[in-house]
Amino acid sequence: MADIIFVSKVDFWIALILWVGSLSLILIPLWEWRWGKSNSRMRNILLMVILLPFAALMLMPFFGTKYTLTDSQLYVDSGLSTQTIELADITYITPTRSMTSAPALSLDRLKIEYRNKEILISPKDKPRFYQEIQARNPKIVIEKKYNF
Repeated sequence: MADIIFVSKVDFWIALILWVGSLSLILIPLWEWRWGKSNSRMRNILLMVILLPFAALMLMPFFGTKYTLTDSQLYVDSGLSTQTIELADITYITPTRSMTSAPALSLDRLKIEYRNKEILISPKDKPRFYQEIQARNPKIVIEKKYNF
């Protein structure tokens, strides 16, 4: 089977926080230069050089969060790091709305249990994700309804 890439579902409020936070970091030096009390252009350039990487770091998960399903592995890429999970190790998948920190840009998540560990992901196309992962490992137990 061919490798399949699933992009993360993105909640509006998470996107808003990431974009507003990043833009704020970029606009602070510009605001300081235009309306601030300091007239030091060098200070503003230095401030921009320091804050720009943080703005990029905040947006990296927004553009880099994806899940790649191969014949034998699931790669969870958050833009900052990649986790590799063997499909043979996955025992259970269930929907969740947990707010735990995870490589997911939505609260509409799937909890994947494997080797006494778990990870939360949020593929945009859940039905296809279920279908493709089940085709690669039919032993995985998939719960499709939320358990609150």
